[in-house]
Parts: sequence; structure tokens; C-alpha cells
Amino acid sequence: TPGPGHKKLDFMVGTWNAKTTMWMDPDPKRPPMVSDGTSVHKWVLGGRYLEQRFEGTFMGGPFSGVGYTGFDNYRKKYNSTWMDTLATAGMTASGTFDAAGKVLTSTGKMDDPTTGKFTPFREKMTIVSNDEVLFEMWTAMPDGTEFKMMKIVYTRKK
Repeated sequence: TPGPGHKKLDFMVGTWNAKTTMWMDPDPKRPPMVSDGTSVHKWVLGGRYLEQRFEGTFMGGPFSGVGYTGFDNYRKKYNSTWMDTLATAGMTASGTFDAAGKVLTSTGKMDDPTTGKFTPFREKMTIVSNDEVLFEMWTAMPDGTEFKMMKIVYTRKK
């Protein structure tokens, strides 16, 4: 049965403008790609999962994605999945909120089509206010160091 862990995600329900900044590699001389989109979040499956439907652009073309985030009452962790039009493999992650309930940090592994191996990633969702959320994602380089590959600033549509 959905409980307090699920309720912590209520703030995301609604429609959001999304400004995405994407870095393709850690070279600071290479400018990031910036794009806009819209993200709609709603509860599904009896309030067990928060569904995200994203529509926007990436590299000048259309981009769509869908994700689900839920709270596992047994493991006391948030689990998420993400699928989009850029890949045929989905992503999964698992994490927890900080003590203040403002920052959800998750880790997972994703397919790296350039190496044919799994690559670890870390993501952080920070509740800035009721009307702004910051999502950040880091990936591991072959030497094990991280670099920030994505930032999304969500602002609630009024």
C-alpha cells in the first residue's frame, strides 16, 4: 500500500517546463547542448508510481521519454526507470532522500553504446521550491572519475 515514502513525491505532480543542458564530454571548451521541453507527472497504479512523460527536442530533433519512480516499502528506497527515443535500452536507478527530504540521490548503471559495457551513473534531484526542481546527472569516465553530463531545471507551469 502506498505510504509516506510515496507522499514525498507528491510535489512533482503537475506539468513542468524543462530546460535541459547536456554535456557530451568533459572538455570545458566544448559547449553544452541546451534544449526545452515539457514534462507531465501523475500518479499511476493506485498511487504506487509517479509517471513522467517528457516531450521536447534534442540535437535539433524531437525527443520523447517516459519514466516511473516509486517507493519500495520493503527496501525503503526509491526506484526509477527511464526510457526514451534516443536508445533502445532503458535505465534503472535506486536511491534515498536526505534527512531534510529535499534531495533524492540515486545510482544506477546504463548501457554505453560506445564501449558495449555498463557505465555507472549518479543522479540528484533537488527540490528548490514548490515550483522549481533541479535534476543533475553524472557519469563515470573510463578512469573512474565523474563528470556532469546533464542538468534539467524544471519550473512548474501555472
